[in-house]
Amino acid sequence: MRSKAIEYPHPVLNEYSSDYIDSTFSVNVFSNNDEDADIVLSIECKLNCSGLEKLILDGDAKVILCLICQRTSFRKMFELDIAKPVTIKIEKSKIVDLVEFEASIVAARDINEFSLPEFNPEYFRGCHFNLKKGYVLANEAGFKMKLNTHIEKDIAGVVLVRKDSNISSAKVQLSTSNEVNPELNDYIVISLPEEDYKIYSKMRTKKYLKNNAERFIQAVIILPAITEAIGRLRLDDSDQYEGTMWANSIYVALKKKILRI
Repeated sequence: MRSKAIEYPHPVLNEYSSDYIDSTFSVNVFSNNDEDADIVLSIECKLNCSGLEKLILDGDAKVILCLICQRTSFRKMFELDIAKPVTIKIEKSKIVDLVEFEASIVAARDINEFSLPEFNPEYFRGCHFNLKKGYVLANEAGFKMKLNTHIEKDIAGVVLVRKDSNISSAKVQLSTSNEVNPELNDYIVISLPEEDYKIYSKMRTKKYLKNNAERFIQAVIILPAITEAIGRLRLDDSDQYEGTMWANSIYVALKKKILRI
């Protein structure tokens, strides 16, 4: 999400600054569905600033919605419309648990002598700015959406494979509910020796091997780790894992499986 500390060398419309007067910019989600393979969102953009609105209508600026999933490192941009709601679809296999959204108005091309009547005259009376394509003209606080479903087809959301040069054999670590190590937080972490990790990385990058490689990785690396995790959840001290993303994912998956039998 956007930090309040960001400062720009030109006026930017947002709720933290007083660069503009009598102007607002916001984004609302007024309907959504995340029960199927895709998340479907209806996004409504509200802009109260005639100067920025004219820039958008003239093609000099556009409204962009940025989607970020920190757990899977997935990012995607969507263009919004200030005149009507826009429906967007997001593949659930790309994201897990919590998704962040932030909308901005950005320059669609270089803008010379940028000046609007909505600028705060106490700061910018008589000022003009030369902007480059992509410069931010307005942004909003953003919002977060937590998915109703915890586990997706892409198991990478709860299993993290990493390199550890200090070990000689693979090691599985399960984050606990009070985990202090940010590298382990909420994940089932599989650490591989350096040479094994090189092989793992090479297999994942070979396009012609991708399908077979993915099945091999699932069978040899991922599934044994999941099996170990399920075993840990059956022990008396399993309370230490309660509330973690990986534990919730397994519980939900098992519940669904049982209900189907």
